[in-house]
Amino acid sequence: MIQGYDIVCCAPDPWHSIWRNRQQIMSILAEANRILFVEPRAYLRPTLAAFWRGEWGLRDLRRPLVEPVRPGLWRFQYPLYAPISGRYPLSVWTYRLQVRALRRAMRALGFSRPLLWLYRPDDRDLVGQLGERLVIYHVVDEYSAYEEGYEDRVAPGKREAIRRKEQALLGQADLVFAVSRPLWEAKRPFNPNTHLVPNGVNYEAFRTAVGTPPPEDLAAVPPPRVGYVGNLNEKVDLSLLRHLAEARPDWSLVLVGPVSLRFDLHLVDALRLPHVHFLGQKPVEALPGYVANLDVCLMPYKRNEWTRHISPLKMYEYLACGKPIVSTEIPAAREFAHLLYLAEDPDAFLGLVARALEEDDPALAAARQAEAARHTWRARVEQMSSLIEAALSARA
Repeated sequence: MIQGYDIVCCAPDPWHSIWRNRQQIMSILAEANRILFVEPRAYLRPTLAAFWRGEWGLRDLRRPLVEPVRPGLWRFQYPLYAPISGRYPLSVWTYRLQVRALRRAMRALGFSRPLLWLYRPDDRDLVGQLGERLVIYHVVDEYSAYEEGYEDRVAPGKREAIRRKEQALLGQADLVFAVSRPLWEAKRPFNPNTHLVPNGVNYEAFRTAVGTPPPEDLAAVPPPRVGYVGNLNEKVDLSLLRHLAEARPDWSLVLVGPVSLRFDLHLVDALRLPHVHFLGQKPVEALPGYVANLDVCLMPYKRNEWTRHISPLKMYEYLACGKPIVSTEIPAAREFAHLLYLAEDPDAFLGLVARALEEDDPALAAARQAEAARHTWRARVEQMSSLIEAALSARA
């Protein structure tokens, strides 16, 4: 693993939100490096709306911008007095205030010549502003596909604008990580130093959860428990889950994670049935106990451009617990087809869940865990560290 570097990681979500690969990777890197985890910039309208709802007050304008999270890792919040407005010339002044605040935080921590680690094209405007020695772009999704199917509800040309911004960042980056083969194939033409680094798993945490008692709220759910652990957003096929719930009221459908839909919220309301259990977001350290106590784990994704490019963290977590997994047929799942049940349509999905509930194969469960053991976050960090060192040498 790389050692002794200052790393400024610009994340698209707060540190305390649902944990994704950035929190996992930066937690490990913080053992031998110093990390400033930069939370996303606020926007003017949501910031004002939160103020009028009483979620923050004027005293919060002077809140600490830097807070320690753990040894070697701090989180940075942009000042509330400089939200993104999108209107010129205000946008120019807020941008300058944001960069000044970030530089001030770096100086206070003694950060110098950091590795600038970006996760979204929106942070491309920071390139060249922080005295960085290397620019890393970590691609985890096909961002232009987020609004696929909802183009009539977003600003015209938004998807194309995202593509242009990302291509510009790809051209500026010294090193690019892509979490899936389709993403690697899509981004490599714009930057030859693009490398495939899939997501991973905290293997020991999930492996050792097998056989432990279920968390209290899950224990109250009658078996069999068929569940999805993760973010409920537009990539999840909620109509498929409704089909499953209506067809089998004798199964408990368990949903662990936040609901973050922006469109078609009525699909969530349609799922509020007596045997469907919304357990909400859980702390990262509690998740293994939920996965390990499901009878069948689900990956009920839509089949579209977004999901064609994903590398689901939950797949590795399910495998680490040795659980039967039923997934729609997406590329990431096809790579592990010998360990999963893959469905091409809703009726097949339903039938495979029934089949998975009947599974009694300790050897197959062990094979799943053995596969997961090959995909730990530490192994991923070692792979990325080697690529970072090579990029630094090449740049020198």
